[in-house]
Amino acid sequence: MPARAALSLLAALLSSPLAASAQESDPALDEAAERRFRSAEQFYAGGRHAQALRDFEVILDSMAGASVADDAALRIARHRFEVERDEDAAEAMVGRLLREFPAGDAVPGAHLLRGEMALAASPPRLADARAEFERVLMTSGPGGSRWSFAALGGIAGVAETHMEDGAAAGALLAALHESPPPPDPADRLEARFRLARALARADATAAYAEISALRADLLELVSDHATDPAEASHAGEFAARAEDLSTLLSRFRMRGGPTWRLRGAIRPPRELDEPIRVRFAGDRIHLLDRDEDELQTFDAQGVLEGAYGLDSPRDAAILTVGGETLPVVVADDTIAVGGNVLPLSAPPTGRGRPLDRMRAVATAPEGVWIWDDREKAVFAFDLAGRPLGRVPHGPLDEVRRIARHPAGVLVVADGEQGVLAFDPRGTRVFQLRPGRALEEPADLAFDDLGNLYVLDRETPRLAIFDASFRPVATLEGADWPSSAREPVSFDVGPDGALFILDDATRSVVVLE
Repeated sequence: MPARAALSLLAALLSSPLAASAQESDPALDEAAERRFRSAEQFYAGGRHAQALRDFEVILDSMAGASVADDAALRIARHRFEVERDEDAAEAMVGRLLREFPAGDAVPGAHLLRGEMALAASPPRLADARAEFERVLMTSGPGGSRWSFAALGGIAGVAETHMEDGAAAGALLAALHESPPPPDPADRLEARFRLARALARADATAAYAEISALRADLLELVSDHATDPAEASHAGEFAARAEDLSTLLSRFRMRGGPTWRLRGAIRPPRELDEPIRVRFAGDRIHLLDRDEDELQTFDAQGVLEGAYGLDSPRDAAILTVGGETLPVVVADDTIAVGGNVLPLSAPPTGRGRPLDRMRAVATAPEGVWIWDDREKAVFAFDLAGRPLGRVPHGPLDEVRRIARHPAGVLVVADGEQGVLAFDPRGTRVFQLRPGRALEEPADLAFDDLGNLYVLDRETPRLAIFDASFRPVATLEGADWPSSAREPVSFDVGPDGALFILDDATRSVVVLE
């Protein structure tokens, strides 16, 4: 959806006449209920959840005519979902709120919670989530409500999942300029960064302007909060992310195409015997050594921070949960997330047994995707290890690496067929066949602009394609670093820096 059309839709939603009107109530009852409500809020903030819930329930059951009764129902529903993780109980309370208080001012909050529950489902119900977020806007009225900002952010998040950059930008613009500001200023800064990222994929000129304004405001915040380390660090983190995005965008907009220069090589203090994967996230380098049976984690300077052992590891990926980055490692019949073994249930393969020849892993919004060499298929699992089904794709045999395109497309490196991409229905939408352009595909990665990088180990060469799989650039020949003679794996940093794992020198070559 184009940005202008998205903005028009969102403006119509924000000005919808379906906004709930305040229900009439008895002033004396209101005053008594509000006192109890404030008391319950204090109990809850102090961690006395049981006492707070009792007060909320008294308001809901005995003071149903009070103006805060619907707010009490919403507080209970949120507790059931966020603390008790009881989605059925949360949904039951939301349903009661909507039935008993159809004109209450908490109705938009109820739809927001429903949208969040749809996103948290396994797998996420993206269409349901988006519909609920749009209902938040329709019931919030022309001036919006305290839930409008979060709803618009949710719409943008669903759009980002499908790389609908125009829709994402439209929702974020509406959140920033047409809805009440969020209680936490950091949420507004996060929305501004997400807007810059969406624009970076859709409109480079607009993106540069947005990034420049964001960086200027962030640096001013750092200066203003210089005496408050926590505030300065928070704003500084956003400024660094904006700088990374600007660098990445500049790299692909420069005349003559992207270029890199050698920054140096990181040689781990613990010797690598058979390195097979390098992954970079959160300013940390993760190296998977098959002979030593461990994943080693280093800081950006190569200082060892820790290691996790797993018998016969095969592949590694990085999962981001709540802003935290967790390494994911698969062995033949074991998967570990953040160092903890994830018990996998048997997928619906027809054999009724767990996977036991897992060879490649990729992360996805719902959890992980795993290639199993016995089943010759990619399966999805949630973060509890429950199977979500087979990821659709055509016939595959010698899969060495899988990756998930930001728009949900499955990309595989196959020893026989080259690099292929399959849309969510399993239809092949791209293939880079083996030949002069590709001899031995060894690894795959995406950057924040959705560009696909393919490592050809034999040449060696790094081929780059945009989000629509059109060729963008190639790093090879005289431009290829001589210190990476036998590349086996690589990853892309947030600013477009390259981390190439070299088997000849047992080191990570860094290009910036």
